[in-house]
Amino acid sequence: MTQTIQEYYLSSIEKLFFTLLPEYSQQGDYFYRMKPQYGQGSLRIISFNNMFIFLIADYIPNEDFEKVSEISQSYIEISQFETSSSAFKVGKQNIKPVKKGICCYINKTKQIHVYCKAKERVCFTKVVISQEYYDTFLKERYGDNHCEAKNAMKFLTLSPNLPEFGFIFQQIKSCKATGLSQYIYLEGKVLELLALATYRHEQSVKKEHLNVKVSKNDLRSLKKVIKFMEKNLSKYPSIKDLSKIANMSTTRFQLAFRKTYGTTIYEYFKTLRMNHALLLLRDSESSIKSIASEVGYNNAGHFSGVFKKMYGVTPKKYRDMQHIV
Repeated sequence: MTQTIQEYYLSSIEKLFFTLLPEYSQQGDYFYRMKPQYGQGSLRIISFNNMFIFLIADYIPNEDFEKVSEISQSYIEISQFETSSSAFKVGKQNIKPVKKGICCYINKTKQIHVYCKAKERVCFTKVVISQEYYDTFLKERYGDNHCEAKNAMKFLTLSPNLPEFGFIFQQIKSCKATGLSQYIYLEGKVLELLALATYRHEQSVKKEHLNVKVSKNDLRSLKKVIKFMEKNLSKYPSIKDLSKIANMSTTRFQLAFRKTYGTTIYEYFKTLRMNHALLLLRDSESSIKSIASEVGYNNAGHFSGVFKKMYGVTPKKYRDMQHIV
């Protein structure tokens, strides 16, 4: 069993059809190109002394392949997937497809299987934060309060789609800094992710007085609702329709959703739409009007206003920022 996340990633990548390009790499920042016989694309690993690691991947394998990892070091992984062509399995659980958007996973040293399909693009940005980062740096800085950040991560596994997360991941991916400035910038992004998750968790705790009990069956039903919304971003379902999917009364459904995810159903739905719009603005040539329509806004001006309120810039400005070298 590999002992640390750093040892695992740096020792296994070249075994997984990638080769290091020294001319594009530096200490702590490693750039890999997929070997032509296995596919095309790249993988970048930015490592910070076993505290946290960033992975930025964009590749297309020629054949199906499976990656198996078993890491003894506990860690938290927050990712933004821009494709849905891969799948994973934790321990003896069933295989689950990867969905576009933000996801959060807490590793407890279980074996993980990742599956990638032939001829299909795999594109993601990951932040892997080690247990030691919490138990050393955060504890020294914030004392026992650092435990709140841990609790926030547990909450985040239920509700990862914070609106600001999509924007932060795009900033990470676009970072051009090197050396010390890169370290400071990227560690700042880690703290920003933790701060936002902690804030959302604190808001959720304040809602625990809501007079509703949420069972395991309720959680499964709420996940069905979220899955429905993810597949129907251009629609605007009513609370009545969504509560039927959850098999709850409208009142109980809204209370259960807010208690579980720390926000209202429509705020959550808006976040799903805006995070998808981020990806479309960066990776497609579609017009702002077309993108607005794809995420459920018939009026491009209304869409731009909502986008700016959430991210602080207009859709056009955000798209222009992606082309700055």
